Amino acid sequence: MATNTVNGILVCSDGTNIPLKAELAEGTESDLTTDTTYTVSAQNIGDYGLGKTIVSGLVTCDNGVAYAYILRQGLVAAIIPVAIKGVSSPTPALCAPFTLQAGDKLRCMNNTAADREGALCYYTAQGVSRIAVVTPTGGATNELVDLQTSNSIGDTVQGQRIVKAFFTSVDGAKIETPGAVVVDALGNVVGSVSATDPSKFQAGFNDCSIPVNLNFKAQYLTNA
Repeated sequence: MATNTVNGILVCSDGTNIPLKAELAEGTESDLTTDTTYTVSAQNIGDYGLGKTIVSGLVTCDNGVAYAYILRQGLVAAIIPVAIKGVSSPTPALCAPFTLQAGDKLRCMNNTAADREGALCYYTAQGVSRIAVVTPTGGATNELVDLQTSNSIGDTVQGQRIVKAFFTSVDGAKIETPGAVVVDALGNVVGSVSATDPSKFQAGFNDCSIPVNLNFKAQYLTNA
């Protein structure tokens, strides 16, 4: 796979900024480190900004992007909005302020323009951030499963309520549901998150109120 330059910015509560830049391979989740133009050496964000509180941020890629997040002790700790260069809007706020600790990393899924990976990034009323992903290969009902455990959304955040979310996909007219839908154990739709093609619009969090319980699934239907 080709590599290209991924950029980003994290804005802190004290008014300082953490500039990000790295050459990342397409199709591989990788660390996005600080921009050596301004920080001398490439550092992970927790080491560079130890103790700083991030209030907003944005990661931009050349061709395709699924998601970006802060990794802490093996878990998704905070989700960073994403876009393709040239279609980004003002730097959006995070779901909640996030204070950096040593060892925190910013992870990014930099993709090709044709990569069909869909990513549902969501935040619950309990303060939990998670990402569910799937890559469709044809016409099917595609279940979005947890990025880190491959479990269903019902197993991942059982008993919680999703209050903010965005869903990235380049599939456009291939999607035959109202974006990503959450269905209960009987297949009834209990909520949905509209799809955003990051090559056309910046993905940003939408307010929602989607209950999640055991055996619930997040999914979307594609026609090809």
